[in-house]
Amino acid sequence: MKVFREIYIHHNLADCHLIYLTMTFMKIIYKTWLLLLGLTLSVTPLNSQTNSCLTEGDYYYNLQDYAEALNKYEGCLSLDTSNVVLHENAAMSAYRLGDVPRARTLYQAVEKLDSSNRQALAQLATIYEQQKNTPKTILYYNKLIKLYPKNSIYYRKVAQQFQSAGIMTDAFKNYSNAHKLNARDLFTIKGLSELFISNSQYQEADSIINFGLQMDSMNISLRLLIAQSKYRQKAYDSTVVYLESIIGRLDFNAYYNKMLGYSYIQIDSFEKAIPVLEKSLTDPGIKENAHYYLATAYYELENMEYSKFHYEKALEEGISKNVDLYHRVLAKMYNEEKNLSKAIDHYKDAYKYGKDPLVLFYLARAADVYYKDKNIAINYYSKYYKSKHDNTEYIKYSKGRIRQLKELKHQKVAK
Repeated sequence: MKVFREIYIHHNLADCHLIYLTMTFMKIIYKTWLLLLGLTLSVTPLNSQTNSCLTEGDYYYNLQDYAEALNKYEGCLSLDTSNVVLHENAAMSAYRLGDVPRARTLYQAVEKLDSSNRQALAQLATIYEQQKNTPKTILYYNKLIKLYPKNSIYYRKVAQQFQSAGIMTDAFKNYSNAHKLNARDLFTIKGLSELFISNSQYQEADSIINFGLQMDSMNISLRLLIAQSKYRQKAYDSTVVYLESIIGRLDFNAYYNKMLGYSYIQIDSFEKAIPVLEKSLTDPGIKENAHYYLATAYYELENMEYSKFHYEKALEEGISKNVDLYHRVLAKMYNEEKNLSKAIDHYKDAYKYGKDPLVLFYLARAADVYYKDKNIAINYYSKYYKSKHDNTEYIKYSKGRIRQLKELKHQKVAK
């Protein structure tokens, strides 16, 4: 009986101990659950609030009320500073508002959170491109190239930046990469063509431009480029064809009016050249050449008054190496009109600016007729004779005329 009692007591004590352990464990689980519940309750309202805030911002953004959208998104950022989507949306809202500094700052924040974020890198590249910040633009487009090496546009964008900066080797390298990835990009074709033309690689330029024109036969930019290429190759008839095909679709600037006008002169279409060249006078940078070409056209049409007028105007603008030529032509015209006084003045200036010995001969002939004092003519003939000019007939004439004038001079003295 005693044995059974001890066993019963021991058994009850074991059960009590087990119950105690069980209760203790349950308390631990309960406290842990409460702790986790507390954590969940602190996080869940924050996410819910952020999502609600984001939804409100999206609502105003879709209404294109970018100011209110930005206000909502930035309010959300105070709740969750690491949310990439909030930063992106806020940045785009600021950009749409034209608040570029704020947009740039927000996109830079996105880049810090996610260094490979395409939207942030692309928008920063665009912003710096708009601000003419070439180094930064190249930096961000190169980041995009590393992430998306098959996107030809990024290579073209880098090429355009190098081209604008005058770094043509790097521009060509990037344009070539862009063209290999996408041969149908007309902007890349245009950029490559410009480089080929500037480097006098006209065959390559014409080839790639013609490929572009096969895709878009009336593309104005490409037609202007091939006209420029033909003009530099002195293929003036082709230049006229390409430029005339654009008339009515584009108002030419002074540069292209001058190009077309000069090309008309080279194919003897003088009457067509005049109104076109008149339009090119609006650009101070090419006024001298425009007046010169107009003078040439009027001369060929035998309108000497207008020709002289434009030669004189070319002299007024004269900053090129053609000044001596203007004087020579004016001297010739005045000489033909028997206005030897003005002819001599222009011959003198022609020799002053050009130092061509032949002008001395023409000056001597004019002086021989105009001045009674034959010493003046003798002086010019002598200078020409001593120049050893390659025109043997004129040299022989000058030598003989010097002797004749000196004999006449002695005869007068003897009398």
